Amino acid sequence: MRICHFTSVHPWNDIRIFHKECVSLAAMGHDVTLVAVGEKDDDFVLQGVRVVTLVNSFTGRGSRALRFSRKVVSSALNIDADIYHFHDPELLPCAKRFVRLSKKVVYDVHEDLPRQISTKPWIPKWLRSVAGSVAESVENRLVRNVSGVVAATPHIERRFQLLTSNTCCVFNAPLLREFSLQSTPSYSSRKLVYIGLISEKRGILTLLHALENINGRLQLAGKFESDQLLVHCKNMPAWKKVDYHGVLDRAAIAGLLCESSVGMVTLHPTTNYLESYPIKMFEYMGAALPVVASDFPLWKGIVEKHDAGVCVNALDPDAIADGVNRLLDDSELCRTMGENGRKHILSEFNWEHETLKLNAFYETLMN
Repeated sequence: MRICHFTSVHPWNDIRIFHKECVSLAAMGHDVTLVAVGEKDDDFVLQGVRVVTLVNSFTGRGSRALRFSRKVVSSALNIDADIYHFHDPELLPCAKRFVRLSKKVVYDVHEDLPRQISTKPWIPKWLRSVAGSVAESVENRLVRNVSGVVAATPHIERRFQLLTSNTCCVFNAPLLREFSLQSTPSYSSRKLVYIGLISEKRGILTLLHALENINGRLQLAGKFESDQLLVHCKNMPAWKKVDYHGVLDRAAIAGLLCESSVGMVTLHPTTNYLESYPIKMFEYMGAALPVVASDFPLWKGIVEKHDAGVCVNALDPDAIADGVNRLLDDSELCRTMGENGRKHILSEFNWEHETLKLNAFYETLMN
């Protein structure tokens, strides 16, 4: 099967798109091409995937959505694929072009766009509700042109099942090959770790307040949402207990997890997070780290069901501190919960399992 993934937003080495979907499909014997954003116009083969990178020289969100997306679509159309799989809402209007060529076209929905808009800082607060409603209406109308929808969470899948019968939920589960499954984290190191985008909504300020009452150090890795937030965090009293590593590659992240005792995923209860599955939580579990997670019902159904950590009120620094200290003070409890989490990842929640679902979905579309 010839498959072309394309995106006008994500870099070519995006974890879900390249490292998980494209590389895994190529390993199954498919002819896979990825058209995505790069630092230069290029065409190369990596891990069995042909990668075509395009430079986005257009400034502003509007120019990217209108002009650069056309450039990406034109490049994708040069590839005679059986299935075209795209990853951005701004590319939805192009779906008809592929259908007219008798091609199957798949929309990969990473996030719930209407709910995501409600948290965008660049949209005035008074306009967010209206913008979300308009986005949902437009997305619902345009998605009727696609052959199928791949959803990253059950919540997203349920929404699109009302619009099309061809849906499949493919979790953004961790890659087993990225973990040393025989390694043991440093449960006695008294290090808590957070990896990923760093923002207020993802709980960094609350976590730093909690850190004042935690007998341990925070290993922090990722990009700050803004320079202003980084400066603010550096001026907080608990920053002296933070080791900030910046943005790390996948190998360095795996090493950092192995050096830590507890994984942190105390995101705030925004609409967009309440029904999402944070990949970092499953990466912690795959690394055999116990997690301290927000007490969202969806997350509690994973963490508490498998006894893989503790769930706390993510808006309460004292509750976060209590949860972390409970684990840091008991290395054997850390070990037990960490091993429980890893068992869940090995048996059920891993990318190798999700790849089979994606491949089966493609085959259904082609039949």
